[in-house]
Amino acid sequence: MLEAIARVIVWLALGEVLTRLGLMPVPGPVTGLVLLYLDLVWHKALPDDLGRLADRMLALFGLLFVPAGVGVVAHADVLRAEFVPILAAILGGTVVTLLATITSLVLIRSWAKRRKQVSVADPGEADARA
Repeated sequence: MLEAIARVIVWLALGEVLTRLGLMPVPGPVTGLVLLYLDLVWHKALPDDLGRLADRMLALFGLLFVPAGVGVVAHADVLRAEFVPILAAILGGTVVTLLATITSLVLIRSWAKRRKQVSVADPGEADARA
């Protein structure tokens, strides 16, 4: 188990170092998790200790919502006073995200369709080259 914890901490620390040096434009923990994933892909297996560590951490994730819940209760007056802007930001962000996702999907589908049409456009041409 200690080896699994050390493995996670090493990759997270390396990710943080790369981010602090300005080599990666994303947060250190994200870089560290990508590095951990690449390590697992390289070894082509998930060590049992790392799997158990992940299961234990997932079991404790519920505790991370306690401070957020306390913050909502503690700042309920601010939330009531700023309800309309907060709601507008949530709805606006949702709409923008949905539009970006739909646009991406349409563009990727049309790109894939064009690519498929080009590859099947003239099968006789492939026979002539062979």
